[in-house]
Amino acid sequence: MGALLKQVVGGLDEIPEEVSQAYQKQKKGLGGRGPRLSDIVKMLQTTSSKERTFICIDALDECVPEYRVKLLDSLNKILQNSASTRIFVTGRPHIRPEIGKRLGGRVTSLSISTERGDMIRYLHSRLEEDATPDAMDSGLEAEILRKIPESVSEMYVSEKQHLGQLPRACTDRCNSRFLLVSLSIDAILQETTIHRRRQKLREMTDGLGLEDAYSATLGRIKGQGGERAKLGMAALMWISHAERPLKANELCHALAVEIGQPNLNADNVPSMGTLLACCQGLVVVEKEVSTVRLIHFTLQEYLRARSGPPDAAHSTMAETCLSYLNSTQIKAFSIFPFPDLQETPFLGYSSLYWGVHAKGHISDRAKQLALKLFDGYHRHISARILLEAQEMYLYGMDFDEPSLFSGLHCASFFGIVEIVVCLLEMEGCDINQMDFMGNTPLHWASWNGHGGVVKTLLGRDDVNPDKPDNRGRTPLWRATSNGHEGVVKMLLGRDDVSLDKPDYYGETPLWRAAANGHEGVVKMLLGRDNVNPDKSCNYGQTPLWRAAANGHEGVVKMLLGRDGINPDKPDKGGQTPLTMAAWYGWEGVVKILLGRNDVNPDRSDREGRTPLFFATANGREGVVKILLGRHDVNPDTPTINGRTPLFRAAGNGQEAVVKILLGRDDVNPNKLDKDGKTPLDQATTEGRPGVIALLRPLESAAPSLP
Repeated sequence: MGALLKQVVGGLDEIPEEVSQAYQKQKKGLGGRGPRLSDIVKMLQTTSSKERTFICIDALDECVPEYRVKLLDSLNKILQNSASTRIFVTGRPHIRPEIGKRLGGRVTSLSISTERGDMIRYLHSRLEEDATPDAMDSGLEAEILRKIPESVSEMYVSEKQHLGQLPRACTDRCNSRFLLVSLSIDAILQETTIHRRRQKLREMTDGLGLEDAYSATLGRIKGQGGERAKLGMAALMWISHAERPLKANELCHALAVEIGQPNLNADNVPSMGTLLACCQGLVVVEKEVSTVRLIHFTLQEYLRARSGPPDAAHSTMAETCLSYLNSTQIKAFSIFPFPDLQETPFLGYSSLYWGVHAKGHISDRAKQLALKLFDGYHRHISARILLEAQEMYLYGMDFDEPSLFSGLHCASFFGIVEIVVCLLEMEGCDINQMDFMGNTPLHWASWNGHGGVVKTLLGRDDVNPDKPDNRGRTPLWRATSNGHEGVVKMLLGRDDVSLDKPDYYGETPLWRAAANGHEGVVKMLLGRDNVNPDKSCNYGQTPLWRAAANGHEGVVKMLLGRDGINPDKPDKGGQTPLTMAAWYGWEGVVKILLGRNDVNPDRSDREGRTPLFFATANGREGVVKILLGRHDVNPDTPTINGRTPLFRAAGNGQEAVVKILLGRDDVNPNKLDKDGKTPLDQATTEGRPGVIALLRPLESAAPSLP
């Protein structure tokens, strides 16, 4: 999202003030820390609304699923506030339903397939770039242009007979065809004579599939021998098992680490050019963001399935990260003021992910390195980096004061039971120690869903399982917020845990679970007698209100099935659960609520805005049609400022909604607000040409409605 913001801002005549202010603010953070995702989305909403914007995202299916959800939700928020923005996405067919769900169903899809002509054009371009033209003649070139497309096409005619070797997702026709063409021409052009190239062409077109092509390429990497083979295979291990895409300099510095050595050696860092050569074309660098990746997602699946036990790779990566963090150079860094980290690009990744790599299977050496790191960990630069990366910590964070974030906090954060046990056995270890935000080790383990650590901590007699942090949030509150059912079950089994304790904002564990759509947790909490299912937070919002606002149909049904629930209870602004569902376009929730006799479909908030008003303002066509299909909804109800649903839709440029409203006999297109403005006036003021074209022919018509 940051890259999108950069590109959008780059297309403007001048940088918007809010973007400049955000930049100056973030410069004061972690060596130029990037803004939070929510802040980036707000800036994109503002910048993209200034003029027509097209956002294009390629290969969305290759995005990590958890990041893909956040990306799509962010794009949906941009669409909600920028009527002139359009999004173009490519990806494999299996993500189509997810895109439709996350973008509110406003999706048109088109299937794309690879044609023989596409492959031939690609081969022509590669042959023109041949670095050894003396090893090519017209006859061999003609064979390449004929045989490679022919063999690839024949292979996919009968692909159903060969799906057992790779997962079905790895045999997507369009992507795999082009990949095979690329691997084949790569292998051929690496040979140095016409004869050897012709032999390689024969090998590559003799029934070779993706699995064989990868195997042959890995064979070439290993065949380099010595350090080149070792470097190439190590790079593939890091790229295929890393927790996030690595920057080019991060990877090079990771490969330079000598495990267990006390010093980092800058002379041991390989160049990116050397690294790419050692990987024989299987690795590329994304120039726009300097990120290293494999040439295709199927290669990652292949490597993970055939590179030996994954524990071995993760153990090596954990030991590498910990060796880096324990080096003399890194330990010399001071926490405040924050130092310049440009010469240590691997510090961020190693600080954030060493524990992730260690959690699955921690080796004895990694355990020793971790305990060494934890000696004075609250003063280590990696502790600050880890804390600053947690969005929950960005509020009220002051790094001019000690974080009090100990090794036990960190081990609990990552869920490494073996290290937690070791630390608890040490003299002077305080199991209930609070960091500067009031979180205990149990808070961190509960927040991240580490059941093994939670069980270990709860097994101690001296643990306080109900201790609130500085904002009144208990370990149970943290676990319910993130939907960790196993942890919630353990905490609910304790007599000394309060089940309905609100935090500083009045949000109870049930409120948080409902807000985040965690149906399993909601079900557990609703099964307890000492949980109030209709308890409002400080802003008057009930669990049902928040679940409806966030579109969680399953949770809404559960809550409505309980006695003591008021389905039409407004918040302090007078907005009901139905209002919020209409606002955000959750058609399923709207239908559920309208099925109740005790829900008023035309209820106004404190400013006179009805559910229909919010639906029209935000272009929720489906919700608008549902509401207008009822006899008890007035489509022309004005707010306290005299603005009707049509007025708001016109001002926001919601052409489709305007057409729907104009098709009604009971909507006055020329109704004045308290400032004497009509919907046409508002559309003109906001610069909505499409809406103006719809309303202008009606301007002279004498209004027949009040």
